[in-house]
Amino acid sequence: MRVNIKHLFLAAFIALTLLAHSAFAQDTSFRSVQLAYGISLDVPSHWTVLSLENRKNLGAAGQAMTDNAGIEGSSGRKESLLAMNATPNPTGAMIRVSVTSPPDYTQSDLAAATPADLQEVGTEMLKMFRQLEASGGPKIIEMQPVRIERLNNYRVLVMPYIRAGVNGPSPWQVAQYKIPVSNRLIEITLSHRQSDAIVWRPILERVKRSIKF
Repeated sequence: MRVNIKHLFLAAFIALTLLAHSAFAQDTSFRSVQLAYGISLDVPSHWTVLSLENRKNLGAAGQAMTDNAGIEGSSGRKESLLAMNATPNPTGAMIRVSVTSPPDYTQSDLAAATPADLQEVGTEMLKMFRQLEASGGPKIIEMQPVRIERLNNYRVLVMPYIRAGVNGPSPWQVAQYKIPVSNRLIEITLSHRQSDAIVWRPILERVKRSIKF
């Protein structure tokens, strides 16, 4: 009888698993977004897309903090293509996509970068963040090792760090992906609140894996 009960539990578990798989297969939790310059990615269909006016405000705030800190920005023209916040409020994750033309570095530069070069980039980034913090920017808790990954067969400069939360005590994990392509630099920032990373991390990983350009 004990063996039969085990078989019943196993059969029930398999049935539930198959039902769950069927539900996920028909799910529409993500939708494909086509952006300028041939960039596309899958994003959560229920997240909030920030308006052009809000994106301009974010850009103006970033420019103001940079200017107030006395930091010389990129000589290229930066264009915000997408800004999304997870729901509900206060948001627990964000997606940002922008393009800067022309890029400050190339694929060849990334190919030639040494571990010492990447360490220096991280040191300079942390120094810049400290300057921005004094001018109203986010508080950086930890600058994590800068690395190079591959995406769509292109080298990507990845700059991860942990910053303090704005609307709560939990820190945020942030990863900036910078991809020099032809005459422009694609910049994608994925960030999430660490306290509920079990929810946000797989979503943002799905977004990252879907990126095409």
